Amino acid sequence: MVKAKDDRGGHWACCKEDFCRFCHRLYDRHLVSGVGGNVAARVADEVFLTPSGYSLRDVQPHMVAVLSKKRKALGAMPPTKDANMHLNVLRTRADVNVVCHVHGAFIIAASALMEPGSNSLPPVTPGFVRFAYPLPMIPFMVPGTEELAQTVANVLSNKGSRAVLLQNHGLVTIGKDFEEALNIAEEIDEAARIMVLTAGKARTIPIENLDEIG
Repeated sequence: MVKAKDDRGGHWACCKEDFCRFCHRLYDRHLVSGVGGNVAARVADEVFLTPSGYSLRDVQPHMVAVLSKKRKALGAMPPTKDANMHLNVLRTRADVNVVCHVHGAFIIAASALMEPGSNSLPPVTPGFVRFAYPLPMIPFMVPGTEELAQTVANVLSNKGSRAVLLQNHGLVTIGKDFEEALNIAEEIDEAARIMVLTAGKARTIPIENLDEIG
């Protein structure tokens, strides 16, 4: 088991088996489908990444791609084409150990209905308000490009940022560990479902209550 210190002086532990279990959970929760979505985890001086061209449901320990902090490949498996996006985020956020990029259908549907900006999904649940509101969304950018990698890292460079929507593409969440990144993704997925299922007509939480929840 490899251990990595977090910004609170504690330890966050991760191994390839943990990494694969997390990938499978994302698939089982319908946050990804097919070969979509990808994950990165900081482990000491290395970064674990999902391999290119494989579904998260099928990722096994021997398939995990590993890069050094200098971005040198340490294994045979090529990393996801979004590797630079993950690496840029981890470089700018020392408090983050996990970057999670998902393609949930409701998340994409909601993003396709809205305009990019600093505040996308409305505050429809206390959980969403607590974990991810206000949620920025960037315009569509081609997956795997340096433009996307730099833009996502810039948005998440603020220490208060936890997630960013990608128009017509999906969502990126971050966390100190797998659970935090997943919790944020699920809260956003729920808010996206509510928006889509109510055709954007859901009553929102009153503005005066937002600070009390956050």
